[in-house]
Amino acid sequence: MNSRAQAHVQKVHCRRESPSSLPLIFLCLLHTAALLLPPSVQAPQVPQSLSPLLYFFFPSRKQKPRSMGRLAPLSEVPINGEEDSTNSSKKGRGLTWRNWIKTHLSLVFNKKSDLRILLSVLGCPLFPIPLHPKQSIINEVSSSAQYIIQHFTAATGCRKLEGMVKSIFATGKVTMAMLDELGSGGSAAGANGVSQKGCFVMWQMVPDKWLIELVVGGHKVVAGSDGSVAWRHTPWLGAHTARGGVRPLRRALQGLDPLAIAAVFSSAQHLGEKRISGVDCFALQLSADQADLAERGDKTAEMIKHVIYGYFSQRSGLLVYLEDSYLTRIQSPGAQPMYWETTMSTRIEDYRTVEGVMIAHAGHSSVIITRFGDNLKSGPTVTRMEETWAIDDVAFNVPGLSIDCFIPPTEVKRDYPEDDLATLFRTSSSTYFFTSSTANKSEDPVRPEPPPIRVSLTESAGRGVFATRRIGAGDLIHTARPLVAHPLLSTTHSVCYFCLRKLKATSQTQAIQFCSNECEEQSMGFYNVERRANWSDYDNYCRMHGLKYPLLVKRLACMVISGVAAADSFDILQPESLSPVMVSEMEEGFNLLRGAFTKANICDEQVAFLTKTWYTSVLARIRINAFRVELAGGLYEDLLTSAAASVEAEAAVGNAVYMLPSFYNHDCDPNAHILWIENADARLKVLRDVEAGEELRICYIDASMDRDARQTLLSQGFGFQCNCFRCSSGD
Repeated sequence: MNSRAQAHVQKVHCRRESPSSLPLIFLCLLHTAALLLPPSVQAPQVPQSLSPLLYFFFPSRKQKPRSMGRLAPLSEVPINGEEDSTNSSKKGRGLTWRNWIKTHLSLVFNKKSDLRILLSVLGCPLFPIPLHPKQSIINEVSSSAQYIIQHFTAATGCRKLEGMVKSIFATGKVTMAMLDELGSGGSAAGANGVSQKGCFVMWQMVPDKWLIELVVGGHKVVAGSDGSVAWRHTPWLGAHTARGGVRPLRRALQGLDPLAIAAVFSSAQHLGEKRISGVDCFALQLSADQADLAERGDKTAEMIKHVIYGYFSQRSGLLVYLEDSYLTRIQSPGAQPMYWETTMSTRIEDYRTVEGVMIAHAGHSSVIITRFGDNLKSGPTVTRMEETWAIDDVAFNVPGLSIDCFIPPTEVKRDYPEDDLATLFRTSSSTYFFTSSTANKSEDPVRPEPPPIRVSLTESAGRGVFATRRIGAGDLIHTARPLVAHPLLSTTHSVCYFCLRKLKATSQTQAIQFCSNECEEQSMGFYNVERRANWSDYDNYCRMHGLKYPLLVKRLACMVISGVAAADSFDILQPESLSPVMVSEMEEGFNLLRGAFTKANICDEQVAFLTKTWYTSVLARIRINAFRVELAGGLYEDLLTSAAASVEAEAAVGNAVYMLPSFYNHDCDPNAHILWIENADARLKVLRDVEAGEELRICYIDASMDRDARQTLLSQGFGFQCNCFRCSSGD
């Protein structure tokens, strides 16, 4: 079996209601009941004077599909097996409203309801102002606001990215908590301070396509936009469109996307100066227009205003504080109006340089929700919650990311006009993030089958690859070209120096060769740099110590110098945790690599990236993400129709690092397999039928070994203990 490394991200490691809040909670329960009752049960009449929280967190049944397939392998709500069997036995004759209340009453008064509110409010909020494609960084100063934004663009250095950055990737950690609820007297009605920890992954394609997956407390919220519609999926509501059209993700404008920040605030109003947390700031204001507000309301709920304030440091020019507030009026015929005001404030800090651009890496958000109106006899009630967040990784221009990654769930797509569907799916197959050999060729070419897989967060192993539809045994899932590949020292003169294809025996010489003109042309960039240097000392160092991964570092360095790759190309991959001893052992290889470029008279500016930190960081990622390329013999068609596990590799010819295959997790009894037919292009194939939502896993090692040998190899080579079903059962 082939060796590869596991791509890790950080593991995803009541409130009490005052008496005055109980009627509202009961209304919440009634509305939830209306959404969750089986069709055979008559839903109770829900009063129309519901709060905006009910209105926004619980869309009407007409707008939500009846059922939603599971989009992630995370638990949705606690399931009581006894209750489940009882409920199923009553399906034939239906449930009474009294039985349903008795079964689900506990959901309102436990911490899960707090978690739902936290995820609904803090998880994936949208910015109040849409980001139109025509908005860009201003070049001329005609107002105080534009002067402030020019100061911001200069401070962040984001102007250099305009027109160059097509996509952004970020991962981070969050900690959320419901603090307390204050009554009219200002005393805390209940304060539990229970915090929930989690993590998120965000993908964004300029200007208006984005996708975020947030996992907190075992629950997963997914939200996205394909440029035509914004949507959200929660375990308790399923998938539904977001009111108010396509708008940016607020989390991206918390210092993660300086280009978008500069674009939206370039048309803001300058309010003056204000001191925030000891920092003198310029204050800019944006307000949602009436058309957008009307689109976000209905006959019962009216959005009165939604304003946002950005505070930019006078000294540094950076965005240090973001505050938005919206007021909603709820009134049904014959009832007194009730008002809900929600204010979210975010402190933005820890700016660091990423590819020459200042990006915020930490912050703290707090939310205050105030309920008031004549029908609240006890007076206004205030609910507070907070979030602390930190960014782990940020990367620009993610290789292979395409619009297919932002296709909404099927339930949301049903509401699309046909013309919008054609626009959404019309794309070049060469730009697909995932390619599949199982697409139905007879279907409309304008609307191809959705990609069969997607990368999502798992509860225990970080990122993973999941099937988006059923994939039959023997189907080819997708192919992947390497980010970087290099032959073994023993095969350098017997395989293509670019794609690792075996050369004919008659053409084997002691010179570097390529299998085709195409491979030679594609390698000219890095190869012209590489052949300027003498690599005998570096190769002898690798040969003497039995090392192969430093060869990949050498090739990547040549690619960076030639301009065909970025120095941070591997930053998206999870690195191995290196001990001080391991870092010290890498120093000799770094000195030899840097020395070879110096002796080749390559200018210092071109190798400025090549520091010891860069060398060890890249090597740490290669060590647990590289694959050993073993070319399999036989015809391609024969291999695709045979059991992939029975394919015998003729010989290892080199090593390679890939993007998507690095996200596959390990299993000693895998349902997928990676193979190489004639070159370094990886092909991933399903070994048995895989259902939609099931995680696809490969085996990193030789699965024929006994359990103890497998555990030792995985622990020493990949740094984790396998808990798959086969290992857990002692097989």
